[in-house]
Amino acid sequence: MRIAVVHSFYSNAQPSGENTVVLAQTEALARAGHDVQLISRETDQESQRRLYRAQAMLAAANIAGPSPDGALSAFRPDVVHVHNLFPNWGTGWLRSWGKRTVATLHNYRPLCAGSTLWRDGSDCTECLDRGVTRALAHKCYRGSMVATLPLAWAARDRGSKSPVLTHASSLIALNSQAQARYRQYAPGATIDVVPNFAAAAPEVPVTRDGDSPWIYVGRLVPEKGVDWLLDHWPDRRKLRIVGSGPMSERIEDRVRHRTNVEFLGRLSPEQTLRAIGEAHGLVLPSLWSEGIPTVALEALASGTPLVVSDRCASAADLTAGRAGRVFRVDDGGEDLTRVLEDIGTDPDYRDRARDLYRENFSESAWLGRVSSIYERLMTTAPVRT
Repeated sequence: MRIAVVHSFYSNAQPSGENTVVLAQTEALARAGHDVQLISRETDQESQRRLYRAQAMLAAANIAGPSPDGALSAFRPDVVHVHNLFPNWGTGWLRSWGKRTVATLHNYRPLCAGSTLWRDGSDCTECLDRGVTRALAHKCYRGSMVATLPLAWAARDRGSKSPVLTHASSLIALNSQAQARYRQYAPGATIDVVPNFAAAAPEVPVTRDGDSPWIYVGRLVPEKGVDWLLDHWPDRRKLRIVGSGPMSERIEDRVRHRTNVEFLGRLSPEQTLRAIGEAHGLVLPSLWSEGIPTVALEALASGTPLVVSDRCASAADLTAGRAGRVFRVDDGGEDLTRVLEDIGTDPDYRDRARDLYRENFSESAWLGRVSSIYERLMTTAPVRT
């Protein structure tokens, strides 16, 4: 099968799990014997071009922008798999290629200028309920009304003008909650649930005991819940924080005098995987309805159990079969303390974490699910000549 993967890579200055996912999936498809071509544009390169900001704003608003049509026509794929188009690809080309297109919905950008349906510490559906002028009032993208404008325009009328939602033949949601949300606003679309996968964890000899640290790994931004975690982390347990972002200085300052919390900042991928493998468990204190973070799958592959906020959309999926536990954010930290105690006294969590990874989040599991979608598309879409 000939598969074209279309993606706009986020800047390396802001490490993105989505970038990692796209590369891993492209490589997995090639290993499975498909003829795969990655057609991409990179923000780090594109942003050096003259008039880039104007071009990016037009593309973000779905008005005009670069098209992969030439590369697609030369490759003649059976299936086009779209990931992120923002902000370096236009969307007009989907009108002609959409019948052969599968689009993975990594976030809520077609419905929300901020892409998360979250604002100021809680879920937010103001734009869906009252119109996208609310995004402008709140400056939902980077705190700027100007930067928010094209994204708000693209999400107007509850996403009904989104070329991805209206032209792609098949959509992929990462969890059942996201599937239900998109079905509400794109009722005629075909939406399958296909979680991302993580590579099998390398065999790294590690020693864990009752005094091993727990770990948080991720972007240091408000919606990830790092502040909440520090507010409620029990004094008698050790915690490592790995990551970078707008809150880096704040988090470093908050833990400076705490003997049980260590801020490691940004580590290399290899160092991060080792730190996850050494941890007693990985904590995901998300305050928004987050999908499936790649770091969570890497933890399961390592046999590191998960402690997940009940605000996380994938909480039930990531802890199925007692591969981890869900805690209530609104419980003032008491439920978190109970969950940590439960995992700390049950060594079988590690085996269950690995079992869940193999069954639901391994490369072979992902290939099986996505291949069935591709095959269904090929039987219904006309061959493009």
